[in-house]
Amino acid sequence: MASYKTKAIVINRLNLGESDRILTLFSPEYGKIRSVCKGGRRTKSKFGGHTELFSYCDFVISEGKNLDILSDSCLITNFLADKPDMEKIKTAYYFAEVINRLLPDKTPNREVFDLYLFCLENIYQIPEKLLQLIFVAKLLKILGIYPELSVCVKCEHKPNKDDLYFSKMAGGIIDQTCSLHFEDAIRTDENTIKLWRYLADSPASAGANISTSETTIAAANLLAIEYIHCVTQIDYKSLRVLS
Repeated sequence: MASYKTKAIVINRLNLGESDRILTLFSPEYGKIRSVCKGGRRTKSKFGGHTELFSYCDFVISEGKNLDILSDSCLITNFLADKPDMEKIKTAYYFAEVINRLLPDKTPNREVFDLYLFCLENIYQIPEKLLQLIFVAKLLKILGIYPELSVCVKCEHKPNKDDLYFSKMAGGIIDQTCSLHFEDAIRTDENTIKLWRYLADSPASAGANISTSETTIAAANLLAIEYIHCVTQIDYKSLRVLS
């Protein structure tokens, strides 16, 4: 049975039988990997805390017919183990759930991996709402499901900054006249859209020191989260927890 080595982050886990676990790992080289961790739930398991959510490890994995098998692991870090904080945990779980639901197995996406790693590395440095916005804005851009944030989706004219609306069903911003065609259109403002656009187009690290109001961050984050829910048609359990 062939084996391979990779760094990966544990993004999901399920109990299997009396002592085993099925882990979903996210790797830069292999994408999402589903593997069986035999004996992983035993107190004296050699894997110890390496199978905890958000653990970042060096893994040795053997290829299997349906699921790969975890052979060995060496912990690099667990991003939330030292200072557990419920709001941080909920945010990290949201990121993991989105990745797990949107990305296919064994399909590498280095950009998404780097984005997720950045968010976990900075989860105690960047406020939750801003970090959530950075993650969703950049993820939408990477996956090619980004909304139109420059001109009105319907008439293709640039809306007046005082008559700016957003419709997740339309797929972006709309002006006041066009907003009458979309039941879900909600009024927004120029700063909210500018922030979303800036974070999507800039390196993730650029958002760490951004200076803007908490109100603007919260407004942009809400639009982004509702939009990703609409375009993917996925009911993210963690969204209910976050809200």
